[in-house]
Amino acid sequence: MRKITLLLMIVPIVALPLNYTVQGNLITVESRFIKYEFSTSGHLESVYHQKRLIYSYDSDGFDTPSTPTDYKAWKEDQDVYLQFKYRGYTKTFHFIDGPYYEFTVALSEATEIKLPRVWYPSNDRYASNIFMSFSPKKYVSISEFDGKMLEPGIAISKNVKVFLGPGKQDLIKGAFPEYYENIMKELKDMYNAYDVVFYWMVWFFEYLYKITGNFGWAIILFTFIIRLILYPLYHAQTKSMINMRKIQKDVEWIRKKYKDPRKQQEELMKLYREKGVNPMGGCLMLLIQLPIFFMLWGVLRHFQEEFAYGKGFLVWKDLSAGGFKANILLVLITVIASFYSTLITSQDTRSAWQGIMMSIIFPFLFISLPSGLFLYYATNTIIQLVITYYIYRKYKIKGLTVRELLGLTKKS
Repeated sequence: MRKITLLLMIVPIVALPLNYTVQGNLITVESRFIKYEFSTSGHLESVYHQKRLIYSYDSDGFDTPSTPTDYKAWKEDQDVYLQFKYRGYTKTFHFIDGPYYEFTVALSEATEIKLPRVWYPSNDRYASNIFMSFSPKKYVSISEFDGKMLEPGIAISKNVKVFLGPGKQDLIKGAFPEYYENIMKELKDMYNAYDVVFYWMVWFFEYLYKITGNFGWAIILFTFIIRLILYPLYHAQTKSMINMRKIQKDVEWIRKKYKDPRKQQEELMKLYREKGVNPMGGCLMLLIQLPIFFMLWGVLRHFQEEFAYGKGFLVWKDLSAGGFKANILLVLITVIASFYSTLITSQDTRSAWQGIMMSIIFPFLFISLPSGLFLYYATNTIIQLVITYYIYRKYKIKGLTVRELLGLTKKS
């Protein structure tokens, strides 16, 4: 379970502060997750979210009727500003260093301005003074303006607040709390049935964060609660494996005695019926749990922006950072927990060593994961060890000891 879940690896997050560069006719404003490219002609040229192009200029990048005579860019505290001077007015962009993909456009006087679309034209949406556009890849552009709409995508306004990025409902709510309900009504076509369940878990995790006040504790509590809910499934899966383990000698005896595949299968099915064992029981329980664990992984990935701007946890200053230095402690915790879990479930030293080697290799392969995701993995591994120990003790199934693994004593 742990190893399959880890295959959902994401690109590690580089903790870059909001900054800007000017090169030729291009002004670039870049944060940890998004990059805006502006032309010195005063319009938004392109937007990249984690290196994926999500917006490209099509005469809709905050264009105004005239051409700027001058421009300047500067950084104040953690935020970045771009200002374009026109004859009679100025246009100032204010980029906010935070998780909500928001920035503002302020004009010194009410002026005609073209609002950006991430998809054109069928996905335009309106809600009072809100203009929206969304793409099939679930990226959105939301512009709140204080003037009036002349035609779709063109407004006369003095101030515009913009969200341009992934269509994550919690981030949209953070950027536009007062308009969130109306925005969601207009963007409902962007989401599907899977999202209903997914966002229920997102809101549940956010609720835990509000209770604990820290993403680290929220991850641990979230993992514990979900594992507690799924315990009956894991118990059934483990019990099925234990029952199969108890009749393993009988299975091997049948396979040696009956060389004819058809006769062998008949005898095996007869054995299963007599012992009340379902050989597919463990696999079935695993298949039921897998989609849930994939969704859990996705929920934590979903909060990568908040991890980057949230408080640190214990020795981890930034749960969005990854790499050897950030994750080595979690790797060691995971390896130790996996080591003892493997000993509990192994019948012989050969299978034990195979399991131990895999448990060591996997954490190091994915050491670049953000620490928040690795904290979930480590917590899940510890819980797995505790549950496995309890179930195997309950059914009086003995695994291997360290001395037996090293060949210092024989298995009793």
